[in-house]
Order: sequence, then structure tokens, then C-alpha cells
Amino acid sequence: MTDWGRATYGDPCRECGFRWSVSYDEAVAIVMATPADFGRLLAGSDGSGRHPDLAWTAVVYVCHVADNLRIWAERLAALALGATGPVTPYNQDLLAQARRYDELTLVGALWSLDRAGRDWKDAVALAAVAGVSLVHPERGELSVLDVVRSNAHDAFHHGWDIGRTVDATAGQ
Repeated sequence: MTDWGRATYGDPCRECGFRWSVSYDEAVAIVMATPADFGRLLAGSDGSGRHPDLAWTAVVYVCHVADNLRIWAERLAALALGATGPVTPYNQDLLAQARRYDELTLVGALWSLDRAGRDWKDAVALAAVAGVSLVHPERGELSVLDVVRSNAHDAFHHGWDIGRTVDATAGQ
């Protein structure tokens, strides 16, 4: 198990309070609840609100979490299906720019997040059965549990960002 998450964000996370000791099942449950959680947080909104301390709007965070889950699902499934070698990192800001997240609709982003979450869960299960571990050039060797916790933190943390955004922009 890597300490990358704890070392990078603290335990609990200095900002959102995520605890890195969550179990595999708890982490999967966090990710799977994310589409509904984000939908509740953003009910009645178009997602265009931006917290004054954050670079992204709420809809951009939804898109990011969806793509992050999709990318990790691809990585895990590939390894479970026989691929070898280190995973390729990606730059979240360049991906956001290339996909033009800030021009996408909340309803489409939430739909995408739901689909990505289901595919992610299938890939995680496949990787867990296969007993894969992967090498990330920035994070080192990661077990499936490491990946699941990292993905749960990303979803949880950005749910916190969305909640702060909604609170800061209420009534605007």
C-alpha cells in the first residue's frame, strides 16, 4: 500500500476531511453514491456557479470526476485483461480544456458521471479478482485498494468543493 494520498493530502484530508483508512467497500460506496450526491447538491442549479477560491465551476468538477473514474476504469480493466507496464498519467487541466468542460451542461455531465461510476465499479471488481497492482509514475506502486481509496477521495473532495460552491453562490 502506498502512502501517497496521506502524504499529499493529510489523514484526514486537510481540506475535505476524507479518511484514508476507509475500507474497500466504504470507498466503493462513496464513489457509487457520488452521482446522486452531486445531483442533490446541484438540484435547481445549472452548475455554472464558481466558488471565489476555486478555478472550476461546479459542472467542471462533475466532468472531472466522471473522466477521472473513466480513466482509472480503463487502467484497471487493461491490467486485469493482461496489459503490462506503467499507467500513463494525464493532466486534468489540459483534459478539461480539451473537452471544454466549462461549456458542457450539468444534465449531460451528471449522466456521464453515473455511467462512468458503473463502468468504474465493474473495472474495480475485475481488477480485484485478477489481483492486479499497477505502477503510476508519480504515485509509485498501487494496489486496487490504493486506487479505490484515491478515486473515493477525488469524488468526496470534489463533492466538498461543489458544496462550498453552492453555498457561496446561493441567491446569485
